Amino acid sequence: MANLNSPKQGILNISNVQGNYLEVPMTFTTGGNPIDLTTFDAIKMEVKRTYNVNETPFLEFTVGNGLTISGTNDNILTFVLDETFWTSQTTKWVYDITFENGSGERYTYIKGTITNTLTASSL
Repeated sequence: MANLNSPKQGILNISNVQGNYLEVPMTFTTGGNPIDLTTFDAIKMEVKRTYNVNETPFLEFTVGNGLTISGTNDNILTFVLDETFWTSQTTKWVYDITFENGSGERYTYIKGTITNTLTASSL
C-alpha cells in the first residue's frame, strides 16, 4: 500500500492548440525515490469547467480508461488529450488527479488548468 501521509500537491498547468494531440506523462517520486502507482486502489482524473465538487465532469479518466501507468518502477502516470477533446470551444478547464488507498484515504496530488487555444482553421 502506498504511503499517503502528508502528500505535497503539485500544480501542472497545461496548454495546447485546438485540434492537436497531447500526451502528458508525469513521474511520481518522494524523497527522490519512485512511488509505485500500482499500490493505489484507485487513481482518478476529472476535468471540469470549475472546481465545484457538484459539477459533472466533462471528462473522467481512471487507470485503464484514459490513464496509463508505466515505467521501470511503475511511477509514470500518463494521460492523452486527443483531437476530440481539443475540438471543444471551451478555452479553459480545471482538473485534478486523486489517489485512493485500501483504507479509503483519498488525496489530490496534482491539479491545474488546461488551456485550449482556439484556432481559425479546421483540419
